[in-house]
Formats: sequence, structure tokens, C-alpha cells
Amino acid sequence: MPSDATLVAQCLQGDTGAFDTLVERYRDRVFSLAFRMLGDACAAEDAMQEAFLRAYTRLPLYDPAQSFSTWLMCLTARVCLNARRDRAAELRCLEQAAKSMPPTPTLEEHLYEREQRRTLQRLLMRLPAPQRAAVLLYYYEELPVAEVARALEVPVGTVKTWLYRGRENLRRWLEEELG
Repeated sequence: MPSDATLVAQCLQGDTGAFDTLVERYRDRVFSLAFRMLGDACAAEDAMQEAFLRAYTRLPLYDPAQSFSTWLMCLTARVCLNARRDRAAELRCLEQAAKSMPPTPTLEEHLYEREQRRTLQRLLMRLPAPQRAAVLLYYYEELPVAEVARALEVPVGTVKTWLYRGRENLRRWLEEELG
């Protein structure tokens, strides 16, 4: 059985089979260390693959005066620490995203909102066409009053009047329905 130093020298001379032997020799130890550090078999498997990939690409930097197993275990530990840091950062991002997301409505809330939208849509259809157009462009499309005026080809004052009357009509009709 060749020594680690011999296998590393063969690998550096282009013998990929020598590296395969090193992988087989240390696979269980690397996985065991990664699993103990990460606490998850899938993450440990990923870390093991990353550790062996880094070992292979950094083999020219390996100092033969040092134990290969120690070098490989240190490299594995660094990979695991980076994985933990990356996973912690990812969890923080997910937590922030979850905090910024509105809570999921219950079925009752969803049905109530849908009924409100239907009622509002029905009442909007009762508005005279110019008022309805002004309300939709201003409140739903969020256009400034000047843009609404330009789109409807009327003066700004007319748009303001239509918006006021449209709001008042909608308010009055809602009060009558709820009332």
C-alpha cells in the first residue's frame, strides 16, 4: 500500500488514479468530520465533495513535510466553517424576507377581500364613465392628476372634480350597502 506522500507525488505527475486512492482512503474520515461539524448528512456530503475538490486543485500547495491527513482535515474544517457561515447568512436572508412578507391571509380573510373587490367593482361600474376612468387611472394605475388629465384630454380641474364626485358616490353607495 503506497504512502500518502507517494500518492500525492504520483497525482502531481498526472496520475488521477492516485487521487482516487486518496479519496477512498479518507472518504469516511472527511465525511465524519463534516457531519459532526454541520449536523446534516446532505450538507456533509456536499462539504466532503468540496473538500476533495479543493484538495485536488490545491495539491501543488501541499507541503509533503506535513501529514496529508492533517492537511486534508484542516481543509475540510475550513470548508465546513464556510458552509456554516454561508448557511447562516442564507438563513438570515430568508428570515428577513419572511419578516417583510405580509402574513398569509386565512380563508375567511381571503373570501372577505374577494367579496370587497367584487362589491367595489360593481360600484365602480355604477359611476359615470368619466368619473370611473379618472378613479381607475388615479387610484389603480397610480397616475398623477396631470397625467390623468392628459390621458382623458380634459383640464386638471375637471379631473379633480371627477375624482371628488367619484369618491363621494362610492362612499355614499358603500354606506347604503352596509347600512
